[in-house]
Amino acid sequence: MIGRSLGLLALVMFVVGLGALGWRGNAFDVRARPPFGSVATAFDDPIGYPGYVWTRDGRSVGPSELNTIAGPDHCHWQSATMLHIGWPPGTISTIATQARQYIRDPRGVIRDSHRDRLGRNVGLPEDARPTGYRLGAIELYLSPSDQESWIYVVSPSDQERWPRADPMVACA
Repeated sequence: MIGRSLGLLALVMFVVGLGALGWRGNAFDVRARPPFGSVATAFDDPIGYPGYVWTRDGRSVGPSELNTIAGPDHCHWQSATMLHIGWPPGTISTIATQARQYIRDPRGVIRDSHRDRLGRNVGLPEDARPTGYRLGAIELYLSPSDQESWIYVVSPSDQERWPRADPMVACA
């Protein structure tokens, strides 16, 4: 009887551990799909490089075109999300000057200014348009009137305005 209980306990712990690893590693893109299709759910605990696999107009894009990754662990920035997008959208960037960086840093681990400029549950500007980039139910929008400063990350349940880092930030 005790052996059976210990076996059941071990099985439960294994399943819980597997679930936790699957969530952290975003196995099968679970955090980007409904009911997890919210910006907060996908990016409150960002994943490392190469990050999520985004699509544009139905095709997968590589990290040189668009990536959303956790900041580097060695600088203690792993709670921040860095979005790098080839510029203009659709560009496959081979050097930093061919891309833009936007940062979601709700804890202010990189700089307080990124935390303070992050907009949660904000409305889209009237001229905002979808870029064609999708991560499950999440879409990226740009507004010609403020794309020098912001990118909009939009899901069915929430939307956020992420500030541009100009110049790009990196740590040593």
